Amino acid sequence: MSASHLTNVVATPLFATANPSGGGWGVCIFGARHERRTAPWLQRVRIYEMASKKFISLLAGIAVIAGAPMLFAQHGAKPANAGEGTLMVGGKNYSLTRALAYETTINDEEVIAVVLSGQAISSEKLKEAREAEKEGQQSDFKRPYIRLEFTKAGEFKHWNAGAGGTQLSRGSGNATGELKLQDGRVSGKASQPNETEGMFPSGFDVHFDVALLRAGESLPAAAAKKPGPAANVKPSVTGVFKGNGKEAKLAHVSAHWREPFNDKPSMVLVFTERDHSKDEKPDFDAGFGKFGSALIISLHEDGDIFGCEVAHTAHKKQGFSSVGRIRTNNFEFADGKVQGELTTDGQAEVFGETWEVNLKFVAPLGEIPKEFQVAEAKRPEEDTTEKSATSEAMTELSEKAASKPAKDQLNVKALALTKDASDIDYKGLVEQLAFKSKGNVKSVCAELSANLKVQGWTKEDSDLITPASGILKRKRGDAALTIFVKPERGGSEIKMMTEGLAWDEK
Repeated sequence: MSASHLTNVVATPLFATANPSGGGWGVCIFGARHERRTAPWLQRVRIYEMASKKFISLLAGIAVIAGAPMLFAQHGAKPANAGEGTLMVGGKNYSLTRALAYETTINDEEVIAVVLSGQAISSEKLKEAREAEKEGQQSDFKRPYIRLEFTKAGEFKHWNAGAGGTQLSRGSGNATGELKLQDGRVSGKASQPNETEGMFPSGFDVHFDVALLRAGESLPAAAAKKPGPAANVKPSVTGVFKGNGKEAKLAHVSAHWREPFNDKPSMVLVFTERDHSKDEKPDFDAGFGKFGSALIISLHEDGDIFGCEVAHTAHKKQGFSSVGRIRTNNFEFADGKVQGELTTDGQAEVFGETWEVNLKFVAPLGEIPKEFQVAEAKRPEEDTTEKSATSEAMTELSEKAASKPAKDQLNVKALALTKDASDIDYKGLVEQLAFKSKGNVKSVCAELSANLKVQGWTKEDSDLITPASGILKRKRGDAALTIFVKPERGGSEIKMMTEGLAWDEK
């Protein structure tokens, strides 16, 4: 009840009815304001011929009616962030539950952008979007999302969206939308009937009512995670993990801090069929099938995934990297634990193998150990050292390289490694190999790049190299390599996933 109203409920027997013996009840609801003033909403309600059992139910409902003034008083209060709807891309529906509206500049024109997404948008991501839009580039957000573009007058101009492995950008076309700006908020809706024809079927139906971030305004920076111990929570994982249509039961999950990636704190999630809790290097060993089928996910604190290793016993080529199709949903790291969902939004295909993920998980994770905290920027002279290592490796291998062309199928034992490669472990069953080097991550990546280039390998994608980790992809004819490099006791540990090499004894 509100502080300004009193509500009295009185139940009295009524005998002036058609059935005096059965009795009736009259229910009177009175409302009065303080200071003895009669309320304008004074009401009197009579309900006749009610059996006692039904009357008891009525009394339970009266409490709700009595609270009506409070509901009326609160009706005007609007949430700061309200939006919901559905996005359809490629025949799949994606639920959108978060909304953000901001002023931005595109082609020297000031517009209002409204983004609806499956997860909250960070201040950093908003800043990146505005900068990209100012340069005439398309902004991107954590998928799934749809971004609606309106003029200051509320005219719907353009939309772009991302879900799964698909990115769309279109004019209004068959889509309709409206936006109203009032008291610092924008409200409206937009929709497009599902278009099933064409290469990229799509459709959406969304509405929003959200505070508008004016030009120069930004979202509050995310609060720093308060350091503390891991929560006393039992790790659990449920859901689907399929390889070539066959399901594997992932029953164990753990979370660990790892080296920073792109100068951001990073963690790794390890999902396995068999218990890996006592293993010192679960992410490394799980990739080699030590614990049955496994999924190893590398990501930042906000749920952005930058590494995904898939190892399913149903795959012919066990162990491959595939980042594009997997994403987090409702991800959170707080109070000493990580929890959320992982999904590929249906079946994905890589190297002729299919895989599908739809998992929900929780795992304890404490504060970041000192060795995994983001380090200060490296000194310029370190880059000079790495360039020198690349040059030396190129010279040495060029002198040793034979003039004849490489064979169609290279034997794995002839694969170019680092000069000081040790503890080489060849796993023919899964066509993977691992070894160690005394060099740091960047110098190892530089040397491997140089050695493989001389051997005829070319880049398949951009290298991802930081002082704390490296990912290289190389191609040579029908053969392919995915190389992971990570620090290990003063040196580096290297894992190579191969395809198209000869694994016969030589």
